[in-house]
Amino acid sequence: MRTAGVGTALRSGNDPGSGKGRGHGARDLLLRTVLVIVWSSGFISGKLGLRHSAPYTFATLRFAVAGALLLAVALVRRDAWPGWRRLGHLAVAGVLVQAVQFSSIYVGMDLGVPSGLAALIIALYPLTASLLAVPVLHERVTRGQYVGLVLGLGGVALAVSENLHLDGGYVAGLGFLLLALAGISAGTVYQKRFCRGMEPVTGNAVQLLAAAVATLLPALFAEGFEVTFTAGYWPALIWAAAINSIVGVGLLYALLQRHGTSQISSLFYLVPMVTAVFAALLLHQRLGPLMLAGLVMATAGTMLAHRIRN
Repeated sequence: MRTAGVGTALRSGNDPGSGKGRGHGARDLLLRTVLVIVWSSGFISGKLGLRHSAPYTFATLRFAVAGALLLAVALVRRDAWPGWRRLGHLAVAGVLVQAVQFSSIYVGMDLGVPSGLAALIIALYPLTASLLAVPVLHERVTRGQYVGLVLGLGGVALAVSENLHLDGGYVAGLGFLLLALAGISAGTVYQKRFCRGMEPVTGNAVQLLAAAVATLLPALFAEGFEVTFTAGYWPALIWAAAINSIVGVGLLYALLQRHGTSQISSLFYLVPMVTAVFAALLLHQRLGPLMLAGLVMATAGTMLAHRIRN
């Protein structure tokens, strides 16, 4: 019993004879916690930014600021840039994952969809991306993933029923959230197919700047680039650009290098619940019993699918 315990500790990197393993474990737990908080806060910063800016305009400024910052870092470090063909693939993935996803999230929330519900719908993307990967990447979907998808959709239905409005604006908002889900799902599969081994700084700079160009057109022609640069707007924009787009992605890459995709993707199943709590505390959005039950049900479904698959 004792020998097995020591062997397990050594294999996991926790040397019982020193505090090094425990120190690494605590640091890793801190990084995981910060990642969940940062990604959850993106829905809150977006909602706050929408108080001063139209959705596509806010998305454009977020992408442009974050892309410019990463471009400056790449130039100072003299990082290598990908070739033209690679640039094209990175741009397509960036438009899908960044522009389509986040601009649609912003439009949906601007039309009245609560932040927690928005996060819950987007959290289904590991399941929808897996289904999309079947014909594109020839991956296999397990029975557990189908069960998880059913539970996830059931949870979303419960959460939607909490504050369901039959007016056109709210229904359109839900439609934009589904478009955001389609964007990140398709973008994830495209990234996996054509952008493997992407360099974090230059690759993300290309994707963010491509996303800024894509959202600039509706921001100009549909919204007239509507934004009020007040004191309350800048914190939301800086947080969305620097913390959500740069720090969040940096943390994600750091943890992926240590643990791989399967372990880290499971962290995102916590994002809807954390977002709902943040929204209740900071935005005074109601977290009712059906919303809470839907969050729990959908989270359980996505975790079940992840657990069975891996």
